Amino acid sequence: MVALSHSFAILLAASFVAAKLTHPAHGHHHEAASKRSAIARRAHRGPGSKRAVCNKKVHGASTTSTSSPSAVTFDVSSDLNSDTNSPTKSGSEDNSSSSSSSSSSSKPSSTPGVKGSSKPSGGKWWSATSSGNDKTIIAHFIVGNAYSYTPSQWASEIKMAAAQGIDAFALNFGYDSWQPDQIQSAYDAAAANGFRMLLSFDMTVLGCGDSNVIKSNVDKYSNHPAQLKDNGGKAIVTTFDGGNCKSSGEWANELDGSRFVPAFFNDLNYVSLKSLYPVVGGDLLWGGAWPKFNEPISWSEDSFRISHDGLNRAAGDLYITTVSPWFFTHYGGKNFIWHNDDHLYNSRWEDLVEHRNQVDAVEIVSWNDYGESTYIGPIGKDQPGSEAWVNGFDHRAFLEMTGYYASAFKSGSWPSITSDKIFIYGRPHGVNDQASSDSLPRPDRYDWVTDKLWIVLFSTGSGSLTVTQGSSSTTTQVKAGVNKINMPLGEADSATAVLTRGGEQVFEFTAPISFGHSPKTYNFNMNAAAGP
Repeated sequence: MVALSHSFAILLAASFVAAKLTHPAHGHHHEAASKRSAIARRAHRGPGSKRAVCNKKVHGASTTSTSSPSAVTFDVSSDLNSDTNSPTKSGSEDNSSSSSSSSSSSKPSSTPGVKGSSKPSGGKWWSATSSGNDKTIIAHFIVGNAYSYTPSQWASEIKMAAAQGIDAFALNFGYDSWQPDQIQSAYDAAAANGFRMLLSFDMTVLGCGDSNVIKSNVDKYSNHPAQLKDNGGKAIVTTFDGGNCKSSGEWANELDGSRFVPAFFNDLNYVSLKSLYPVVGGDLLWGGAWPKFNEPISWSEDSFRISHDGLNRAAGDLYITTVSPWFFTHYGGKNFIWHNDDHLYNSRWEDLVEHRNQVDAVEIVSWNDYGESTYIGPIGKDQPGSEAWVNGFDHRAFLEMTGYYASAFKSGSWPSITSDKIFIYGRPHGVNDQASSDSLPRPDRYDWVTDKLWIVLFSTGSGSLTVTQGSSSTTTQVKAGVNKINMPLGEADSATAVLTRGGEQVFEFTAPISFGHSPKTYNFNMNAAAGP
């Protein structure tokens, strides 16, 4: 399986290079008014990816697992959300569209790791039960999609993120002349609100030979009050790609003593990341958020990376991995999806909580990458030509869900569910439907998703849940904890969920999730809703 995974990834990566992608892929640099510079074109971000700019190789997957407890913490202390509680165990149930349910969960380990600043004590439906807070959660933020941001909008979205346990934004940026002002605005708003920022150099946009943009920004922000640092006071700096772009010595000269935790895509089958680049002080696994194949997410990518990156965790090297709710992009030359089924976001978080001893921080991909449909933040107006598949497809339900999992990942104990909460999401048309007026074909790997409605019920106790969408309906006997359910999508403008308990109705919630069979253009994004 290792050899197969590696070969598949190399073949897939090579196809991106051969295509010479020309459309904005990671939703990166906004293309609009004359005040903005020419758009910097992105390549794909997904498992086993490769970029034409820096000529990367990719690694394979393995089930080998090694665990090294980290002795480092991030310095992100602040007065945000200082209220914390003590833990209980949460149930986790994986239900099919039948009326049966089963429970399978375990209490997360409480071994200390990385410290976060945002300590969500709970929302309207859950409550943290532990005072532990030894991990960090980051959200990937595309500065290229923030052209029109004001200081107040930065502050608003920072507060929105912090309320769900997110500690920092990784500011991914390129060359646009207006982006430095927005980076400054982001850092200043974070400092005013007890939040943190870190730089993420997009090496698919920035030139490999350009040392000034890296060094000047590292020097400028390393000692900013909002800079995310490790417990030794070193600024954390990341990249998107960049392996084989510079030598270790060149990176060291530009990073000025920062802790370097890049998302490199080098092939680690034969040599460790640390051997290739002694300058690195950590490893960011970008592709861990999505399965490489048409199958449910697993820990195999992380297991391989952890056993091959050569980090010295006892000396403070950091391991950061990723989580994402979805992936779909529909540009000419860049038109594909990954396997988004099987409750991807929930399943990935469950893996992260289970393996939290091996992970120092999690990066959510993404806060606002509209071009690849990975966003969990509000939909903004500065989009990279993605309006056709983004507008009207709200993902903020996943942000609300994040707080629950963030609490478990940080504290080592599942929060208690204090009131019933349901999340429902689905795509707008069938996988085999023909679009009437789309110049592009269906996305590559379109058959990696199925025509199902996905439901997650956080339940305070046993009961009966009936979900109906058009002629499709399912009734599931649920238990206390996390109930993961799916059912066939039904042709309708909405889906309705009714929870009963002890013969009494607990809630009826209608989610504005439509499904039909006559698309004008292909849209493999999903719409999500939370209630009641």
